[in-house]
Amino acid sequence: MLIATHVHGLAAKARVAVEVEGIHHRGTWDMSQHAKFSGEEAACSVFNPDTKENGGIFSQSQGWLILAESLLGHGDRAFEYFMESSPAAMNDKAEIRVMEPYVHGQFTESKASPFEGRSHVHWLTGTASTVMVGCVEGICGMRPDADGIVISPSIPSSWDGFKIEKNFRGKKLNITVDNSAHKESGVKSLTLNGEKLSGNYVPAEKLADINDITVVLG
Repeated sequence: MLIATHVHGLAAKARVAVEVEGIHHRGTWDMSQHAKFSGEEAACSVFNPDTKENGGIFSQSQGWLILAESLLGHGDRAFEYFMESSPAAMNDKAEIRVMEPYVHGQFTESKASPFEGRSHVHWLTGTASTVMVGCVEGICGMRPDADGIVISPSIPSSWDGFKIEKNFRGKKLNITVDNSAHKESGVKSLTLNGEKLSGNYVPAEKLADINDITVVLG
C-alpha cells in the first residue's frame, strides 16, 4: 500500500511539474531578477538566465515519471513521456538541440536564453540511466527479483504487441507480447515453454537454457 501510494504521488506530482514546465516555457525564472539569495541559491544565479540551475529544464526525472506511469498501468502516458525526451524524436530540431541524435542531455536552455532549445552535458548526466530503467522495467515491464522476473508491460493501446530477446542470468528469453485486445496494461495470461503460469511472474527455477515466453494483455 505504501509503495502504491508513493507511485500515485510521484505520478501526480510529475504531472503537475509538466504543467508548471509548460507555464515556465511561456515565462522565465531567472533567479538574479527576483531576490537576493545566499549559499546554494546564490550559486545558481552565476549561470546565464534559463541555463543550468538558473532556470534550465532538467531531464533526469523523466525516467522516473515513465516508470511511475507504467507501474500505474498508464501505457499511453508512459510512452508519451518517453517520446518527449527521446533524442530520436528530436531529429527535426537537430540544429537547435546541437547534440548527437542518440544521447540524452542533462538540461535544455529555456525562454530567457538566446539559445532556447539547446541541450547540454550529454555524457555525464543520469538521464540516460533513469530513462533506461523507465523503459525496461516500466514500458517493457521486465522487473527481476531474487527468485525470478515479472513481465508486465505498460504500452500504448494502439500497439499490436512487440517481441524482445533478453539474456537473464545465463538463460535466453524470447518474449512475445500479444496486445490484440489493444490494452495499455494488464496480463491476461503468461506461457513459458508451453506451460501456462499464474499471474505475470516467471520463477528462475523454471527456466531452460532457451525459453519461449508469450504474454497476452487483456
